Amino acid sequence: MPNHLNFLLTTVRDFKEPVTIICSCDDFWSVAQQFAMLQLYARVVEHRPNEINLRRETIRIIPPHPEPDPKWCAPCVKALDGRMVDLTHEIAFKDYFSVLSRYANRALRIAGAYARTYLEDFEQGNPKLVGRFYWAGLAAFASKQVAFTLKHRLVQLCAPFTLNALGKGNLWLYNDALPWHYAWALCPESVRKCAQQRHVTNLHPVVLENLYAQEWAMPAVMFVPCNFDEKTAKSGKPIGYLQWAPLMGKAIDGWDKLAKETSTARRGDLALAHLQDMARHEQGEVLQGLIYDELPFRADLRAMRALDWGFGVSAKYLVFKFQLSFSAEGYVDDPEWRSDAPPGIRVDDYKERMEWIDKAALKYHELMSGKHKQRMLAELRTLADYEG
Repeated sequence: MPNHLNFLLTTVRDFKEPVTIICSCDDFWSVAQQFAMLQLYARVVEHRPNEINLRRETIRIIPPHPEPDPKWCAPCVKALDGRMVDLTHEIAFKDYFSVLSRYANRALRIAGAYARTYLEDFEQGNPKLVGRFYWAGLAAFASKQVAFTLKHRLVQLCAPFTLNALGKGNLWLYNDALPWHYAWALCPESVRKCAQQRHVTNLHPVVLENLYAQEWAMPAVMFVPCNFDEKTAKSGKPIGYLQWAPLMGKAIDGWDKLAKETSTARRGDLALAHLQDMARHEQGEVLQGLIYDELPFRADLRAMRALDWGFGVSAKYLVFKFQLSFSAEGYVDDPEWRSDAPPGIRVDDYKERMEWIDKAALKYHELMSGKHKQRMLAELRTLADYEG
């Protein structure tokens, strides 16, 4: 039986004092997982009489059934062109069953969730502690980049396995990573007590149903995370079920050190070290086994490299831009605001990929630590406000 925990939650339907809730580790992780999944739903941006706020009030995280239901009112959402439109069942159906729009819009929502996490702009966030979720800021830019890659016409036409791999990796990395962050914001002591008790099968039944309603749930839950040997860069036997993994344990230790440090300069160093630990977890224990070891995805990547060899470096930018821009826009021309992958990189190779990610992390750290910090925060705010 898990240890029982005490932490404070504010009641939702009134403004009384917070109440103490006796909560098991399973309950704790259920709250964190459900919070993460709710961010994937299109956020309501205009309230009408008797409207249900889908972000706060309902526990469902997939679009409603396409058959009309007179009991459902139509919430208003922002369309891709900026207009306000009713979210009808037909629109929800079209959005959910259109692979390209679904993957890309979800990647932007995930980018928004990461950005709000960095900015401490969520229910359990603390604006005085902005910067403790350092990895989430970089992850916001990365997920935004995934969205624009998915929208690229030639990628859509020529690399079907890449589309599938990026969609799956982006979603299930998020399902693994964001609950760790939300849980830490909710109660660090509970994370310390419950880290190794996180397990999908112990989630609340409704949360578990929602989790398995997501795409690729059955294979992903079995594979995320995996045992991973950094020396050989090889994935081992899956741990699965979104459980604790050794590199994630190091990232949690990094949060501990960051929380105890009082020196501003030292906190910056610890934040970068924590980001690097999180990057090793995401790339090694999550993504390597989940998508980069898949043979069809590797075949797509080999084909893209062949285009580079046959048509020159410019072909890479026509087909698949290996660029991470520190902007809410897809791509930027200014080299100061982007990190380009080395020519000919084998992104399915963990060590080559991490060399690029480490360089991108250092550039991100430089921008966040210097004169450009306010612009970086403004770019993250733009991503955080995405309401697609």
